Amino acid sequence: MTVTEVASGNRPPSVGPPPLAPPNKRTVFDHYWETRELASADLRTRLRIAIVERFLEGTGGTLLDVGCGRGVAAAHFAELGFNVTAVDISPFAVRWTERQHPTIKAAVLDLETEPLKGTYNTIFCLEMLQQVRDPVAVLSKLRDTLAPGGALIVSLPNEFHLARRLAILAGRVDFGGIDDTHIKLYTPAEHRRLFSACGLHVHRACSQSIVPARWVRGWPHRVGNHLANHWPSLFALCTVYRLTPE
Repeated sequence: MTVTEVASGNRPPSVGPPPLAPPNKRTVFDHYWETRELASADLRTRLRIAIVERFLEGTGGTLLDVGCGRGVAAAHFAELGFNVTAVDISPFAVRWTERQHPTIKAAVLDLETEPLKGTYNTIFCLEMLQQVRDPVAVLSKLRDTLAPGGALIVSLPNEFHLARRLAILAGRVDFGGIDDTHIKLYTPAEHRRLFSACGLHVHRACSQSIVPARWVRGWPHRVGNHLANHWPSLFALCTVYRLTPE
């Protein structure tokens, strides 16, 4: 381009900086697990595991843990005799799982773009669907991967519980602590609409309280769980479901 062309205003159509490329999902979730406050996260995970164990009492066979993170749930159920496969989009999380739990088959997988192979008696999808762009497509893919008579175990957050509503009213600009991996913000009513859209029936459900997990042995936790299971829209942090195809 000549000086005369610039002076006359004949500029190329794009003179500004190029648009930012979207972040790599694997990098985003590597960062998530590298910076996660592990003690609190693991305690919440173990509370969910206790619910799931009740849901699966007397069952066994093959188990797929989708979005396995650092493999806490996968390792627990491998110890109970399940034949466990664990997948996650984060290479960091998968390497951690492989190092800490070498008996578990672990692999990096982007569930939104890559196929699932095989069939499984049980599939876990714990606190993951809020992090995908098309939860109906992802959950339908998991449903189609179930063996006959199999069950999906899904947990989803309640993003508008009482504590978060108060935080919003107080003007918390971080929306009450939701991290930047959450794409969709769920309520218990939204959980049910999602399952219905995927042709899934709720067999059992159990909610976790918004009471801090460190109080698990005290009376506030017992009261909190009672409130969470009677009024989940206000008092549940998340709900665990046992689902089967309709």
